[in-house]
Amino acid sequence: MGKICQICGKPGYMYYPLCKEHLDLKASGKVVKCPDCGQWHLADEVCKCQRTVYTELPIEGFDQCVACGAETTGYAFCLKCWKKYTTEEMLDILNGKGERVVQEETEEGMAESETGDEQNHVNEDQNNVVVIDENNKSRCITCGKQTDGLLFCANCYHKYKGKELLFRITNGTNVELLDENYEGRYTCKDGHIVKSKSERDIDNYLFEHGISHAYERELPYGATEKEVLHPDFYLPNYLGDGKHVYIEHWGYNENNIQYTKTKKFKMPIYKNLGVTLICTYEKTDMGKIDTVLDRKLNRNFIKESEINFEE
Repeated sequence: MGKICQICGKPGYMYYPLCKEHLDLKASGKVVKCPDCGQWHLADEVCKCQRTVYTELPIEGFDQCVACGAETTGYAFCLKCWKKYTTEEMLDILNGKGERVVQEETEEGMAESETGDEQNHVNEDQNNVVVIDENNKSRCITCGKQTDGLLFCANCYHKYKGKELLFRITNGTNVELLDENYEGRYTCKDGHIVKSKSERDIDNYLFEHGISHAYERELPYGATEKEVLHPDFYLPNYLGDGKHVYIEHWGYNENNIQYTKTKKFKMPIYKNLGVTLICTYEKTDMGKIDTVLDRKLNRNFIKESEINFEE
C-alpha cells in the first residue's frame, strides 16, 4: 500500500509520505520535517507534536477568532462562531481537527448556520435580546450559548463573575442584558471612581466646568446610621452659601423592578427633606449630556428645595 501525505492525507507521490503538491513545496523550503517527531509539516505552522492541546475553551491569549478571523478580546472565538459551533466542535478547531471544515464552508452553509439559531431555540435581535424557548432553557442568558442547564456559559461566567448585572425579561422568554458595566469601576478625570459610564460623563462635566462636587456623599434622613441616602452627586454651596444641590442619575426605565423600587423609595425622602435635587435620565439625557447639564445646572432654572426635572 502506498504512503499518504502527512500534511493533507492525500495519496503520497511514489514512495514519499507527501503528495506531489507538498513534495514540490518541500523543495522550496515551505514544507519541513519536525526534528522532534520526524513528521512533515508546513514551515509556517507549528508541528502537531508541539501544539497546545485544548481541553477547555480559552478566555484569554487570542486577539482574533480562530474560525473566521474576526477580532476578539482574548477569546478564541467571536460571539457569532461561539453560537454557531458546539463546544466539542470549537475544541476540534482549536486542536486542528476541524480546520478543513471551516475552510471549505460555503456561503450557503453560512446562511444555513445563521438561521440555525431558530432551530436551536434561541434567537438574538438587533437589541441583543436572547430569546429562550420554553422547551429548551439550557442557554446562557447573556449570549445564548448552550450551557447544559446553567444560567451562564463558561466564558460569560468568568467575564461577569463578581459583578452585579441588570436584565430586562419580557414575555417570560426574552432576556436582555441592560448594561454589562453596571456596578463597574470607572475613573474620572478628577480621580473619582464611579460605577457607570454615565456617572463618569457627568463627573467629567462637573470637573471640566469647575463645579465642586462629591460622589455618593451620605445624606442622612433618620436617627440611625442606616438611615442614609447616597445621591449620585453633591454640589456644595452651588446656589449660594449653605444652598447645596444634589444630582440623582436615573439609569433605567420604569420596566426595571430594581429601578422602580429605588426611585419610589428615594423620591419621597428627598421631598420630605426639602433638598434641591436635579434629576438626569439615561434614556433621554445621556446622548447629549453636556447640553442637558448646561440647561439643568443653569442657576436661573433651578427651583430651591424642590425636585427639578422629575419625570
